[in-house]
Amino acid sequence: MEKTRKKTTSFLILVLIAASMGIFIILPMYQTNSMNEQETQVTNEVKLEQTLKAMQGVGEVKVYFYYGEMTEEKDENKLFSQYFRGTEQSTKEVTGMLIVSEGASDIFVKNEIRAVVSQVMQLPIHRIIIVPMENKEEK
Repeated sequence: MEKTRKKTTSFLILVLIAASMGIFIILPMYQTNSMNEQETQVTNEVKLEQTLKAMQGVGEVKVYFYYGEMTEEKDENKLFSQYFRGTEQSTKEVTGMLIVSEGASDIFVKNEIRAVVSQVMQLPIHRIIIVPMENKEEK
């Protein structure tokens, strides 16, 4: 009876140690990936804004990304591949954009913005909405 009790106690301790090690390994990985994804999204929008501002006639710009549904990658060893690649299995795709620009009232500037963004973001033209920015000085 005492041998069985010692074996059970040893087994439980081993399981607890293994579970806590798993938590300490996996938990920081999820936190790091979600933080990196948020930083990347903001950075991409800011980079595109800066690039568009540099174009002639565009003026001040605000860019908003629209993200579609989460896409799941099929993987047999989901946990291990995620750990070794350091990426999340679910990724967000940019499926549309809204661009508010001072120069968008000029049709030529608007078409140039649409063509550039379509090529850079690999989006069809009908997924890119470009509107003129309100000019507060005129009011």
